[in-house]
Amino acid sequence: MAKQSHELATTLTASREADPHEAIVDREQKETLQEKIGNLPSLEKEVVLLRLGQGLSYQQIADVMDLSVSHVGVLLHQALGRLRLAMNPSK
Repeated sequence: MAKQSHELATTLTASREADPHEAIVDREQKETLQEKIGNLPSLEKEVVLLRLGQGLSYQQIADVMDLSVSHVGVLLHQALGRLRLAMNPSK
């Protein structure tokens, strides 16, 4: 799971032909995101990694995790909300 979390963080914070300062900021954001994903409750973390890290559909995730599609949607919504708050605590 840690490798998937790292790959997802890399994908979500991919550098954009950055200058050295932007590259440092991107790396720090990637590390923070990776940490925050790792701190999610286990079901939420798994849904995030399967959806954003591996690109699985809600149905595929539901099949893999033996959950309903609506439960997958709820878990993903909760996880992304937690990540937004964790990454932007002042908002």
